[in-house]
Amino acid sequence: MDKKLKIGIIADSVFLPTGYSNIGKQISKYLIKQGHSVHYFCVAYNGTTIDYARLPDGTEFNFKMYGEMVHSYFMNSIERYAKELNLDIILIILDTFMLYPAILSKDLSPAKVVFFYPSDGGNGMPLGCDAVLKKMDKSVAYSKFAQKQVKDYYGMDTPYIPIGTEPDKFYKLDDIKRMQLRAKYGLLNKFVVGCVARNQPRKMLDRMFKAFRLVKERIPEAILFLHTDPNDPAQSFNMFKLISDYNLENRVYFSGMQAYKGFDWNQMNEVYNVMDLFFLSTSGEGWGIPLVEAMSCEVPVLATDYTTTQEIVKDNQAGLGIKLSGVEEISSEEFFKDQKEYDKKVMNGTIMGSWMVERGIIDVVDAANKIEYLYKNPNLMKQMGKNGRNAVLEKYSFDKHTAKPFEDLFFELTK
Repeated sequence: MDKKLKIGIIADSVFLPTGYSNIGKQISKYLIKQGHSVHYFCVAYNGTTIDYARLPDGTEFNFKMYGEMVHSYFMNSIERYAKELNLDIILIILDTFMLYPAILSKDLSPAKVVFFYPSDGGNGMPLGCDAVLKKMDKSVAYSKFAQKQVKDYYGMDTPYIPIGTEPDKFYKLDDIKRMQLRAKYGLLNKFVVGCVARNQPRKMLDRMFKAFRLVKERIPEAILFLHTDPNDPAQSFNMFKLISDYNLENRVYFSGMQAYKGFDWNQMNEVYNVMDLFFLSTSGEGWGIPLVEAMSCEVPVLATDYTTTQEIVKDNQAGLGIKLSGVEEISSEEFFKDQKEYDKKVMNGTIMGSWMVERGIIDVVDAANKIEYLYKNPNLMKQMGKNGRNAVLEKYSFDKHTAKPFEDLFFELTK
């Protein structure tokens, strides 16, 4: 179509190394390339408006970026911006609870408002936040799990658009390059179990350390390689203390990233290429961008069998799910049949979190057993890696499967 749109995006600041930031930046890049104008409202940035920025790695942001002096997810100013800028679309890429209840009283006309929403736990949406989805001109789920959940709990029909990645940036390097990277990190002749995650409560990385406490006795060459900041100010526990308590000295390596400064794309591709296996002990994921990035690099995935792992990892035969503590594995059919019934079946392995959202707790023995099983079956791991890459190309390529569907939706809403 020839029509060019004015699009506002509310998401984490472009200068932060977060998932929401990455989604916002990638969608903005695509929309600018298509000739639309983008006004990016940078959550957690309190500086002046910027017309253009260029990072040291060469990444360019050639769209307007706005800050806010009082951190309110722009709920103090978005009404004014919507009218002053005469926006056609406002796309929100955040958690619903971040805007509840502030957004319920906002008039963002003339813009059509789209909420790209996650669900990273059971028992429905965060308490009261279904009202946020109902307020929108269009709410879009970024997992089939979230789509089914709001249907079963609230009777809402929402479209689904996955969060893709860029397969030309995340891919398997040749064996020589991978060997050189392992030498760089001191990991030659090691079985590298890797993780990309922030040490925040929802990730439950303490369960990962507990599982690896068992693995180290069974696989002498196993190493836990973490792309996380052990000194993160938002950390849920002291990693160095746990490493000492579990006698994991010299068995845990860090990539060197810092919470306030992420790696560029080339460095991130190298991080995944160091790994033999990707392992995440999360209590639930709204999507799991690192899961898909690892799959794109042909790294098999082992993740908590809860929320989105079924559709992303297990259904694509790209890895295995770790069962919840005290819960037997549930089939894909059962998982998607009825979310209310599913939540009842797995409640022995969940704990109530904030906003009345259930969180999954992995069985650390099952995690250790599955790491050992995959270690002993390298051909299976290789095939899972190929399956993961194929799934990315067929289902989760960002421009084709994420950005283009959003552009089509924007045209539909404004025609």
